[in-house]
Amino acid sequence: MIQGLTKRLQIARINKELSRKQAAERIGVSESLIGLYESGSRQPSLSVLMKLASLYCVSTDYLLGCDTTEKNVISLEGLTDRQADTGCDAYGPVF
Repeated sequence: MIQGLTKRLQIARINKELSRKQAAERIGVSESLIGLYESGSRQPSLSVLMKLASLYCVSTDYLLGCDTTEKNVISLEGLTDRQADTGCDAYGPVF
């Protein structure tokens, strides 16, 4: 298991104000699988990890613990409200 992945997944989800159910629906997995990822019982595949990073607007490097600085959080500064609300979803940028 990748050290710290479970905590970073949970923190990123909570920071986006998403429930496990909402996150699961947006990336096409079950709610219980999100719970397994966050508890460390299962490790997400690369494709799921990429979808989670996009959904949570963080980098995969951040989730994997390669770089834990705040610069890995995508800034919404300078965007209109519409762009900020729709700019980052489970499948990437919507602009």
